[in-house]
Amino acid sequence: MSINILIPWYVRIVAKLILSQLPFSYSWWSRFGLFRHGAMDDYSYAWKVLQKHAAELDMKEGWNGLELGPGDGLLSAFLAPVVGASGLTLVDAGDFAHKNAERYCKQLSQFRAAFPGALLPDFPAAIDVDVLLDAVGGSYHSLGLQSLRKLKSDSFDLIYSQAVLEHVRRDEFKATMHECHRLLRPNGVMSHVIDYKDHLGGGLNNMRFPVRVWECEWFASGGGFYTNRLRMSEMISICSDVGFDVEIRSARCWETLPIKRDRLAKEFQHFSDDELLVSGAHLVMVSK
Repeated sequence: MSINILIPWYVRIVAKLILSQLPFSYSWWSRFGLFRHGAMDDYSYAWKVLQKHAAELDMKEGWNGLELGPGDGLLSAFLAPVVGASGLTLVDAGDFAHKNAERYCKQLSQFRAAFPGALLPDFPAAIDVDVLLDAVGGSYHSLGLQSLRKLKSDSFDLIYSQAVLEHVRRDEFKATMHECHRLLRPNGVMSHVIDYKDHLGGGLNNMRFPVRVWECEWFASGGGFYTNRLRMSEMISICSDVGFDVEIRSARCWETLPIKRDRLAKEFQHFSDDELLVSGAHLVMVSK
């Protein structure tokens, strides 16, 4: 049994808030599996995610992509040529990705061995990650919304993310979607897999807290458990307002609510059971 299952959600919050105040870098914590941002530093996972979202495009070659929230690894950019991309721009809210070029080269060698039919380009014997990124037309930016605003309009055919949109700060969500709309070329596609669970224990315990607590800076940025708590219908409404036609490609739901209604903060009491039962979804969007 995983130790995480045995630790109550409220203990995890307290522990993460305390640990986040210690004078250690993100890279130091990630070595112990703490505060990790996904599994995109695993070539098999990065490849699976990349294939899933690239399949939403009709284009087979020469498309340009943007990944939101690559997390701990830059492998998506190195693998993107295999699915026809001319380049993949990676944008995150912080500098989380490791920069060990030798490690990437080893992972790419493992990928070649695991997928011998994949046409992966030859990479230079580089000791600098930027050289590897240049070789595939990729780039990495780590200032979140600020980085998006610096990118050129109508630059991308595909924008995608994997369990990332729920982490975009609530007060930046609409602005982020607006920037994505600006950055997409005509007939461009957005593809986002979203996890609506609480990231504390797989329930809705994050919805116990009033906005004034959950959104305050020390709480939202301190422990790596922040989610914006926007429900699927709210995300769809915001994206529609920005200028997207939104399709629910798939949705996952709990059979019963994972929390008693009287435990929800007042701000969430108005949601129907159907809204609250959605635990995850794949949304695909096209510019109107």
